[in-house]
Amino acid sequence: MKIFKVINNNIVITLDQNNQEIILMDRELGFKQRPGNNIDENLIEKRFSLSSSDNEESSVSQLLSNISLEDIRVATQILNYAEDIFNTKVSDSKVIALSDHIHSALERYRSNQC
Repeated sequence: MKIFKVINNNIVITLDQNNQEIILMDRELGFKQRPGNNIDENLIEKRFSLSSSDNEESSVSQLLSNISLEDIRVATQILNYAEDIFNTKVSDSKVIALSDHIHSALERYRSNQC
């Protein structure tokens, strides 16, 4: 699996067989990596695929570059819990959205805006 784009030290994007972007996460997965480098699939903690237009993909990349791996992990745990409680599947895009909300809330808290 080859890196298409490095978002930050913890997140990279690769392409599937249909050239759809797949978001891969793990601590330091993107550290010192460049597009074209191979990724060991055993190092991947989380994998997300999004169906979106080019503009949405660009905004998701920008969004993810600001969100910490810990924020994404918390969002994933919350949504996994919700899946268990409600016996349903939550789409990958909800993880990104909830991660953004958690990140924004923490930023407001840290800057004493709440």
